[in-house]
Amino acid sequence: MFAALGIAGAFLAMLAVYVGTGLYDGFLDWDLHHLGRRFRRALPWALPLAAVAGVLLRVYYARLLRPGVSGVAMLWTIVRAFIHFPFFGMLALLAVVWGFILAGWNFVMIRWGRGAGVTAADSESIFLHWLGPPLWIILLPFIAAKLPMEGDLELPQTISRRRLLRWLPAALALVFLYTGGVSEETGERVDPNWLAAFASFWLADYLMVTLRVAPILRFRLRS
Repeated sequence: MFAALGIAGAFLAMLAVYVGTGLYDGFLDWDLHHLGRRFRRALPWALPLAAVAGVLLRVYYARLLRPGVSGVAMLWTIVRAFIHFPFFGMLALLAVVWGFILAGWNFVMIRWGRGAGVTAADSESIFLHWLGPPLWIILLPFIAAKLPMEGDLELPQTISRRRLLRWLPAALALVFLYTGGVSEETGERVDPNWLAAFASFWLADYLMVTLRVAPILRFRLRS
């Protein structure tokens, strides 16, 4: 299952980078067709490599869900957080903006007396509702290992599969957005090959956490 999810993540990443580049440059652009051919030529080795990565992540999560945390697992946990931060950190930032908008709307409705049944606590819960999932994915290993974390933000022990799956369109949309990114130092567009490589990990790990790890944590919490 993890191998299949690794393949799915790599395929979705290539497709998202291709579609995102087409949205920016036009689907009749010659460079886009060249990119598509490169991706097709890469499939015979990229998908098996993604499957191997999926198996390795299965070993990592199996070790993470057992009592105690090994040094190797903790090292990968830190590396994973750094790799995920540019992507899920951006999702969290966009979620903060959206949460502020909704919380502000609730505040206006309360002041105007038109927010029947809406309280200030509801506004805060809206903010945490939108911020929680992307931040939870980044910090999942720390939460699963029950490691102490500083800060006032309280994240749940687990999030439902359905709620996490709702973030898939936003994740794909963010990949679309990243295809138009420009380096501040060189002024050049982001390399689509590197973006596809990173997006493969972002999306594959997201699918693994959503479809396999989160349900296990939810079952353990209920039992």
